[in-house]
Amino acid sequence: MYDLRYIENENVDKPKWDALVSSSDHSLIFNNYDYLNAFCVWDALVLEDYAGAIPLPRMEKTGYLKLYQPPFIQKCNWIGTALTPELIAQIWNIIKSKFAHVHFNSNIIFGNISSPRINLILPISTLDKNQKEYSKSLRKNIIKVTSLNLITDQSQVKITAELYKNAYGDLNRQLNNEAYASLILLVNKKPEMFLNCIVLNHDKTVAALLFAKYNNRLHYILGAPNEQGRKLNALSFGINHVISMHQNQNYILDFEGSMIPSVKDYYKSFGSFDEPFYETNWCTPWLKLLLKTYKRLKRS
Repeated sequence: MYDLRYIENENVDKPKWDALVSSSDHSLIFNNYDYLNAFCVWDALVLEDYAGAIPLPRMEKTGYLKLYQPPFIQKCNWIGTALTPELIAQIWNIIKSKFAHVHFNSNIIFGNISSPRINLILPISTLDKNQKEYSKSLRKNIIKVTSLNLITDQSQVKITAELYKNAYGDLNRQLNNEAYASLILLVNKKPEMFLNCIVLNHDKTVAALLFAKYNNRLHYILGAPNEQGRKLNALSFGINHVISMHQNQNYILDFEGSMIPSVKDYYKSFGSFDEPFYETNWCTPWLKLLLKTYKRLKRS
């Protein structure tokens, strides 16, 4: 039996949490204390004296507690001490004793209730080497654009959010105004953790991209063109420029998805490959029956 404890948010030891995150090779921006706090209330499972841990975002529903995946947090990974089958079993036993509904992503497979999700990453070497792995059409689209240039300015993150909402907001309704406001606030508060790129065509904004920078990984958080930017392949230009900015620095570009075939194919056109994570979906029998009944009544 492992010394594994469920610790509520107000009792998480921030210095020890930060020390664990900074010392773990597998830490992501989504393990960062301040990043987590920006988007959710989270508790944690902690092994021994912060030898390992996983954040658990919680949401209070009517009559029960849900473990869920907040906006702009792709997954909640276990970090620190290596996982074993016994440790995974203990983690799951504690989770299901605390939550009636579980729908979250992590690097842990909890048996057949966990399913793989696509996550495409691209190790950045040199621009020349990376471009050799681009698809022919991508190389052609980037080379033929000569009117674009790019500036980086974290203070203009609101422009990036607005472009994204206008382009893709209807496809991502889980990202509400509160989520965007929280993201903008965090970027303004912690600008060193982000890279906000504005793509210009003759000094007019045609696309914008936001990356979170952490542990030599660039997480592609948001990116969208306007109508003119779409015609100019401005997003491809922007991603290529970001690769150029970080060549020879041992960075990984993390595209964060996607299960949508067209988006997946676009990210793969840069030469990226899959580093999967796992979606876990479970609820107690009484809640499953209750939700099923509610949906049936709602349809009638």
